[in-house]
Amino acid sequence: MKKQLLALAVGMALVLSMATGCEKKSKEFPQKEITVVVPWSPGGTNDLMARALQPVFKEKFNVDLVVKNTEGGGSAVGINEVLTAKNDGYTVGLASSSFLALVTQGRAEADVEKITNICSVSEEPIVLAVKAGGKFEKAEDFLAQAKTGQVSIGVPGSNNVNQAYAMLLGQAAEADFLFMPFDGGSRVITEILGDHVDSGVLKPSEVISQVNAGELKVIGVFNKDGITTMPDVPTFESLGYDVFTLGEIKQASYIMAPEGVDEQVKEKLASMFKEAVESEEFKSFAGESGMISQPLTGKELDTYVGDIYKALDNAGKELFAVN
Repeated sequence: MKKQLLALAVGMALVLSMATGCEKKSKEFPQKEITVVVPWSPGGTNDLMARALQPVFKEKFNVDLVVKNTEGGGSAVGINEVLTAKNDGYTVGLASSSFLALVTQGRAEADVEKITNICSVSEEPIVLAVKAGGKFEKAEDFLAQAKTGQVSIGVPGSNNVNQAYAMLLGQAAEADFLFMPFDGGSRVITEILGDHVDSGVLKPSEVISQVNAGELKVIGVFNKDGITTMPDVPTFESLGYDVFTLGEIKQASYIMAPEGVDEQVKEKLASMFKEAVESEEFKSFAGESGMISQPLTGKELDTYVGDIYKALDNAGKELFAVN
């Protein structure tokens, strides 16, 4: 009987010790700076997004958020650095739909179901921009020209969300587009302003400075809800063109981490990033950049990322002839 009571007492002590240890681990994290790997060069949208979170983390949590730029492979190099990092929660990455597209097309290796998704950061509508004061005043003019003669669309990269939306628009409008890939949105803008390409499919954050300066004009938005900072610009859906036949293709960015992060550390990271994204400081940055910022975590985020992955997989098969 004494042995049984002793065993029970030891067992209870172990359980309490484990529970206390988990609680202590959660409360103690983080004990040092957290590194966010941005898989793009400095100065781009995702880089600015990560840097906008730095002062919020310092103010709210007294934690240094270190931004590390690791570019290459259309974001594959940087994300792979995160996936192979120690899974202690101190190295995370700012992944995006661009990476998901690479995986669906076999241009990057990763099991997206095993990646630890932490918190969504932003969703960026894709817009069609042309030179202000040029030959296209509105979307109807642009599409009318494309139905009778080829027009060119500059794309930052290739076989991505931008090109998928433009191809779906071409199918819906029975229009003919000549796609011209360039290395980044800034190069696309340069080509539009130089009259070397008719238009570009870009993020609002990439064109907003030139729009405000009267150099570029946005004539159409590919998402369903439009952009609050550009309320007069119509969505292509409102003009009668269905660009969602393959699913909800979205240009989204989210914080991710390697497989196997401790669950309580994951929850702490998710809580911190969610609070930072919901801060007035970050909301102001997002609004000025034309971003939609509604942070998701947990299963809701996993579903969100999974749906984008499926839509991009459909795009790869149906539009880009990826087997």
